[in-house]
Amino acid sequence: MTNLNTSSFVLRYFDFIGLGEASRILLTVAQADWVEENPGWPQEKENQPFGRLPVLIERSANGEADFVLTESPAIERYIGRLSGLLPADPKQAARQEQLREQQIDITTCFFVQLVKDEEMKKAATGKFDDLLCRMFKMHSEILRANGNNGHYFGSELSFIDVTSYAFVKLFMMYMSKYQDDVAAIFKSKVTPEFAKLVSAVESDPLMKGYVAKREMLGPLIAQ
Repeated sequence: MTNLNTSSFVLRYFDFIGLGEASRILLTVAQADWVEENPGWPQEKENQPFGRLPVLIERSANGEADFVLTESPAIERYIGRLSGLLPADPKQAARQEQLREQQIDITTCFFVQLVKDEEMKKAATGKFDDLLCRMFKMHSEILRANGNNGHYFGSELSFIDVTSYAFVKLFMMYMSKYQDDVAAIFKSKVTPEFAKLVSAVESDPLMKGYVAKREMLGPLIAQ
């Protein structure tokens, strides 16, 4: 894995677990030189490039102009490419990126379900259930095909390992508050492949600092 020792980074995001969580973990695993800023909201909204968070600011060691990037999927992929967590081979990288896109779609559908418009809520619920079932089927098959060692590909942390861990973390933090039956899917006896993934990611030495600071109480996946 590449050590990002030519730049320093600032990640702007809210002080809670959300769409910026995967970027936090990727920066940690990549051993990047980074700090986090939590802008006051909505006071700082107009000072952000797209009026939204997260925002990644890269400051190069040679004093070149800052590189500013927004939108969580773009930030995740950029860190993944810089660190080598995403493979250099375009096809191998695309395989991981498509798996991540499934999770992003599911997250979007989940939050749309919380709106007051009943028609939007009904449509989002149907799509959410379908996407979730398809995601579990595909991801579980890939994890099993790799020997169910807690990694999607090979035996070391990759982009999709880290972002899937962040997805489970977000899922358990928020979705379980609204849909107990859906959250129960992540019980180890129901989806053992994901339980193994969480265990493998959390036990990696590169995750030690992140896991120690994790605010969530108890195990990430129920037994």
